[in-house]
Amino acid sequence: MKAFVIFACVCAVAHAQFGSFGQNTQRSGLNTQRSGQNRNQQSAFGSQQSAFGNQQSAFGNQQSSYSQPQPQPKIQSAGSCKELNERYPVPGSCDRYIECINGTAEEKLCPDGLRFNPNLNFNVYPCQYPNDYQCLERSSLQPPQPTADCPNQFGYFKLGDARNCSYFRNCVNGVGYDFTCPDGLAFSSETYRCDWPDEVADCDAEAFLGFRCPEVPISRELGPPAGYRFYRSDTNCQKYFLCIEGRPRALACGGDTAFDELTSSCVAADEVEACPVELKTSAARARKEAKENLALELSLNSLTPQQKRRNY
Repeated sequence: MKAFVIFACVCAVAHAQFGSFGQNTQRSGLNTQRSGQNRNQQSAFGSQQSAFGNQQSAFGNQQSSYSQPQPQPKIQSAGSCKELNERYPVPGSCDRYIECINGTAEEKLCPDGLRFNPNLNFNVYPCQYPNDYQCLERSSLQPPQPTADCPNQFGYFKLGDARNCSYFRNCVNGVGYDFTCPDGLAFSSETYRCDWPDEVADCDAEAFLGFRCPEVPISRELGPPAGYRFYRSDTNCQKYFLCIEGRPRALACGGDTAFDELTSSCVAADEVEACPVELKTSAARARKEAKENLALELSLNSLTPQQKRRNY
């Protein structure tokens, strides 16, 4: 009887100890699982952050991607978050921001040369080029991180001088990629785009295009709007200049056409006396073929269905 009592006591003590151990183990497992979920959520979010896009190339919508630099994080108190998942600018700073994920705040820094835009949706990368977002009252920026190619890690930068306005460099992670604007256009450091040279402040349009608009007296005759004049190039019959209030812009006719000063329009090159023989011959041949094709098409359209079946 005594042995039975002792055995029962030992079992009770063992159950209490191992039962407590099992509950602690379960709690630990739950905590580990929750921690893993949090890490997975943060990892998934980080992968979304790594792609950077919507960069207007300067003469089209240009896109590039890079791995976002990872500055040393500065953990803020939970009270810094107004929403569970949101971003807020750091007061006074143009490229620093607070990012809240599940109510946990972390201070982050845009790559050198980019600006934080608080107006974007949370699922969009928040750092943009200066032409896409201007900080205004938030003027503080991190120190530049220049390289041999670039003054900043990211950005578009003009190359050349006022007489050579079409060259620019796109810097991505400190590596420079050089581009040239389409013929007749100049790169604008303000808009990061290729624009008419007379609208680019630091470009001498006349020197860049090699053409000076003649002075024209005011006339009441019918023609282009007041202040607008067209002039064919002296060296290329397909190229012409549009002068807007004395400021030149370069344009060109395509294919086998050339600019006709009498009509201020592009016509077949064989109709323009100033064009070279080769271009005139090519234009005449192209026009002859076009007429023959049109005549054939008209003749086929005039056939009845029975005639078409016999011919084919």
